[in-house]
Amino acid sequence: MDSNVKCSLIDINDQWDVVVKKFNFDIYHLSGWLKSSAVIDGGQAKGLIIQSENSELLFPLIIRKIDDVFWDATSPYGYSGPLGDNVLTHQEIDQLLQKSIHFLKEQNCVSWFIRLHPILNIGWNSTFGIIVEHGPTLSSDLSKTEEEHWAETQNRHQRGIKKALKHSIYTKIEEFNENNALIFSKIYTETMKHLNASEFYFFDDLYFIELAKNLKGRILLITAYHMENPIAASIYTYCKESGIIQYYLGGTLDAYRNLQPAKLITHIARTWGRENQYSLLHLGGGLGACLDSLYEYKKGFSSNEHLFKTHRIVVNSDIYMKLLNKTGRVGELTEYFPLYRKPNGK
Repeated sequence: MDSNVKCSLIDINDQWDVVVKKFNFDIYHLSGWLKSSAVIDGGQAKGLIIQSENSELLFPLIIRKIDDVFWDATSPYGYSGPLGDNVLTHQEIDQLLQKSIHFLKEQNCVSWFIRLHPILNIGWNSTFGIIVEHGPTLSSDLSKTEEEHWAETQNRHQRGIKKALKHSIYTKIEEFNENNALIFSKIYTETMKHLNASEFYFFDDLYFIELAKNLKGRILLITAYHMENPIAASIYTYCKESGIIQYYLGGTLDAYRNLQPAKLITHIARTWGRENQYSLLHLGGGLGACLDSLYEYKKGFSSNEHLFKTHRIVVNSDIYMKLLNKTGRVGELTEYFPLYRKPNGK
């Protein structure tokens, strides 16, 4: 590999999308997703581009201030791992990363947290930092027939779908927009309250409106209705270029849970993907990639597994240790990264 490696940290705009589209990308890499994620993560969307004579790597980033001088970098919410040439060897990845870590340190970055894409970053490996395996995610192969999809649907889900249809539940598929975003937000928020979810999983109306605006033509809303009333809804991102559909968020009103409309929605999403020639419906995994009830629910539609991993890099070890000392975290055993950002009581 050419030793003349150029690194640049750029603002996120339409030009970023032009660069992204040279590679096999997903929704999580586009400027619209990054801008929306910056609101959740409390930072600023940036793109790290690493170029040599023959190779290129792209990293979507959210940069967060630590103080007036130092900052750290994290991947946007979701599976927004690196994009690059598929022919890169592990040695070439290391050479590009070595240059980028040096560059980031010069820019006063302290640490770098990377969420790897379970499908696009399967072969990603490096001797820099630590790669942590969190757990499986699940997907449905959309090249299968309708009969094959039904056969791999567990009996309990088949019964749930039939029950929803028996009670005259019907679905509507439409583009996610600024108007229906408010309907979805209401259903989703009620669901998070029912689940007693942590504050992180609550999003306000403005987030969903901005998401709809920033990713116009990239998000599908599937809503289940009973007697013309919306009772459940899910949003899916879709990327025709890579053939990947991603389940993002969903919810059901408490009064209609027993009718199991969410199972019908997932079934309809799979059907839509198959009929529109997508290759994969990625359902994701359990909460925190754990083998929990959410994972088991998704496995009811397909047992095709991928592995979710994260890559953690300490860019400036001296400042990192000073921050640990300042927060009293030195010597603490935990997977939380960066450790100096770990909330008290966790």
